[in-house]
Amino acid sequence: MLLHGVQKLLAGQEAFEASIAGMGVQKAEMLSWLVIAGETGLGAMLLVGALTRLAGFLAAMMFAAIWFVTESGKPLLAATGGIAGELLIVYVVVSLAFVFLGAGSASLDRKMSGVRFSGLKTPAGQRGRR
Repeated sequence: MLLHGVQKLLAGQEAFEASIAGMGVQKAEMLSWLVIAGETGLGAMLLVGALTRLAGFLAAMMFAAIWFVTESGKPLLAATGGIAGELLIVYVVVSLAFVFLGAGSASLDRKMSGVRFSGLKTPAGQRGRR
């Protein structure tokens, strides 16, 4: 997700805006910036584990909205035998996994909460001591 956002930034927001406008989407400029910010910002947050549950929820909503905009009006079952927009559905499911499971043991969320890798909570004044 992060790399998709960075790629859109490097290619230029205008190119992505044009591709969105070509689909007949209203307010393509605003939506292109929102998608770029979402993919880049939320991807970075999930990568380092910062506000993981919130980032996962926002990512799931973003991908669900993208699926709705790009795939509505099309048959659910694609001619190729798959579900229309199935990769976006996978992104929604993976994002929801972050919502329900939270961050891993090496995340910023875990570091900021004072929980050690063993899962034991340490008193605030004793962080880093053994």
